[in-house]
Amino acid sequence: MSLPPATQRPQPRCAPPAGSPKYTAILETAEAMFGAHGFRKASVEEIAAQAGVSKPLIYRYFRSKKHLFEVVVDRVIDEWCDVIAAEGARATPSAAHSLRLIVRASLEFARSRDVLRGLLARESQLMLAGYSDVLDRGTDTLRRVVAEALERGVRGGDVRTDLDLDNMAGVITEVCVRFGERLLAGDMNAGQTELLEAIVETLLHGVIVHREANGPT
Repeated sequence: MSLPPATQRPQPRCAPPAGSPKYTAILETAEAMFGAHGFRKASVEEIAAQAGVSKPLIYRYFRSKKHLFEVVVDRVIDEWCDVIAAEGARATPSAAHSLRLIVRASLEFARSRDVLRGLLARESQLMLAGYSDVLDRGTDTLRRVVAEALERGVRGGDVRTDLDLDNMAGVITEVCVRFGERLLAGDMNAGQTELLEAIVETLLHGVIVHREANGPT
């Protein structure tokens, strides 16, 4: 799935000065407040106070608290995509190693950004309905990078050639996303995290070429 047109993506009302520390402070503070208190309890007044800016300055850039929330979420999803793509581009000794890095980086990013937890709330889903591709962008990036790692593995002789790589990329992505949602919801304990590692290893075992099996019995 391609990115939605730029007109559908949330943008500030007016472009901030390049590298504006005040604009950056607003976004970072808003992310922290939304992550800690949720959309409803986080107030524009408190965000302004914590960011060290005036409330009118926030409304210069954003039409409403909802608009600010949309821009913050869009920014975080972009960073998630960047993290996944960076891991996928790293030189690794094998396709399996690359896939492990991609999956772990994706989950660690989710674990480190509290605002993503708010995306699971019904109120957030309703507010973000106006540009529903916001989460799809992250998921599509994950699937694309996983598929590229599998394709490199085929070219390098590390991944089996008798599999539908597109389907396998979809399965690995689905497992990662579902466990990511459980992680964000706070209902994963250490044992379940280990279960995720075991599931990923099982999936990788099924797609990786096992050279020792080709030798004499």
